[in-house]
Amino acid sequence: MSLVSSSMNLIAPLAAYRASAAHVKNETSDDAVAIGNLDEQSTVISISDAGEEASEAVSKTFTTTTGGAVTLSKSFTNVVSAVSATFQLFDSVGTVLASNATDATDAQKAAYNEWVDGSLYIEAGTYTATATPGNGASLSIESYEQQGTSLEVKSTLTGGNPSEYYSFSLSGTTVKLDLTSTGKSDMRVVLYNDNGAVVADSAGNAYQKAKYVEMISASGLNASSGDYVVEITYANGADETADIDYTMTLYSGNTYSVVYKTAAEAQPYDNSASGSVTADSDAELYTNTAYNKIVTSAGKAINVGWLKQNESMLDIYSMLTSADSTDYYKFTFQEGESLKLDFNENTTADESALRVQLLDITGTNVIADSEGTADQRAAYAKLTSASGLEADTGTYVIKVTYADGAEKTDSAYEIGIYSGSTYVAQYKTTASAQTYANAILAGEMSETSTNVSLASVLSGDTDAWTESLMTALKLLG
Repeated sequence: MSLVSSSMNLIAPLAAYRASAAHVKNETSDDAVAIGNLDEQSTVISISDAGEEASEAVSKTFTTTTGGAVTLSKSFTNVVSAVSATFQLFDSVGTVLASNATDATDAQKAAYNEWVDGSLYIEAGTYTATATPGNGASLSIESYEQQGTSLEVKSTLTGGNPSEYYSFSLSGTTVKLDLTSTGKSDMRVVLYNDNGAVVADSAGNAYQKAKYVEMISASGLNASSGDYVVEITYANGADETADIDYTMTLYSGNTYSVVYKTAAEAQPYDNSASGSVTADSDAELYTNTAYNKIVTSAGKAINVGWLKQNESMLDIYSMLTSADSTDYYKFTFQEGESLKLDFNENTTADESALRVQLLDITGTNVIADSEGTADQRAAYAKLTSASGLEADTGTYVIKVTYADGAEKTDSAYEIGIYSGSTYVAQYKTTASAQTYANAILAGEMSETSTNVSLASVLSGDTDAWTESLMTALKLLG
C-alpha cells in the first residue's frame, strides 16, 4: 500500500461513478480528459438575503468530526448589502478565526479570504459562523457537509500518444497522487495550474521535484482551489514503443466517500509517418493540377510546393501507366528538422508495385530508396517512420517508378509529405498521366521514341488504343 492510500479514510457509504473517455492523437493540455471535481470532506456556509431572518446578526453552529475545508458562500441581490455585510467564523471557545470586519487582524482577514475561496482548513470540532447585515438587509444562513471525493483514472501510455492529459478542479487544500503502473520508472508526471505553470514535476528542477514528492506523500501537496491538469508521459530515455498500463488516483484531505472512475482509451501505437501526423482542426485544403510527361527527368519535375514543419503538408495524387512509367516531383523544404513520406493506403492501388526515391535537386544523389542499397533502404525506412528522416532545408526531388519485376499496369498512388506532427495547410497536386498520343501531339517525342510508342500502341488492346493510333498515324502522314 502506498503512503497516499494508507493516509486516506473511506467514509461509508461509498458512491462510485464510472465514465469512459478516449485520448486523441497528438494530445495537448487543451485536449485533456476531464475527470471530475476533487473535493475534501468540507463544510459550506451559505448566506443569502433571500430569507426572513431579522436584520440583526444571524449565526449557524456546526460540528465536523473529521476536519477539512470550510467554505463561505454568499448570495446577495444588492451589491451594496454584500459589501457592507460582516462575516465571522468562531471556534468552540469564541476565538475569531476569520473575519472581514474593519477591526479584524491581518491574520483574520487573510483567513477570511481563504474561507471565501474554500481553502481554509479547520480541525475536527464545533464552530459558529455569523453574518451581520448592513443597510437593513435581511439574511439567512445555513451550513452543509460536502462529501470528499477521489478521482481514479485507468489508461495505457503508448507511442501513439506519448503524452496523456487529465483536467480536474480542486475544492480543497491539498492534492495527493497515487500512481501504480507496469513501468513507473519509465513514466513522468507533471501537475500544471490553470495558468499552465508547472506546480510539481517528477523530473523537473529541484523545486518541482520536491513538490512532486509532497504530492505523493501522506500529507499531500498544499494547493489552492482551482483548475489543474495532470500530464502523464514517458520519462526521458524511456522506450516510447513500449506500452505502459497505469492507474492514477487523486485525493484531497484525509477522507472521501465518493469515487469517480474514468477509463480512458489510449491511442494505439502507429509507427508510420502518416500515423504520426494529425491535421489541425482548421486545416485548409489547396488544390493544383499538373501533367506528368512520358519524356521527363529530375530537371523537369513537377513543383508540388513548400513544406514547413507543423504548418504545411504536400499531397500528390497520380498514376503510373505502361506509357508513363516514371514520375518526378520537386518540393522545397523551407523549415523543419526531418522529412516524412507515406502512401495513402486508401487511394494507392498497390504500394509494393512502386519504387520511391528521394533525390537531391540535381537528381543524381539518391538520399533514400525503397529498393536501393542497404543504406538507402535504411534511410527510406526512417523517411516513412513516425520519427522521419533528418534533413537540411532545401529543394528535393521524389521519383516514382514501378518496382523491380512489377507488372506495368495502371497503378494509382497518393503520397503525403510531412514535417512535424501536425499541419494547418494541405497542398494537393493531382497529376494526370500522359499518353503516347498526347506526347506526339505536343511534339515531345523523338523519332525513336515515336516508333517505340507506335509499337506499344499496335501491341496493345485494339479498342482501347484506337483513338491514340489514329492520331499518331495522321501526325506521321
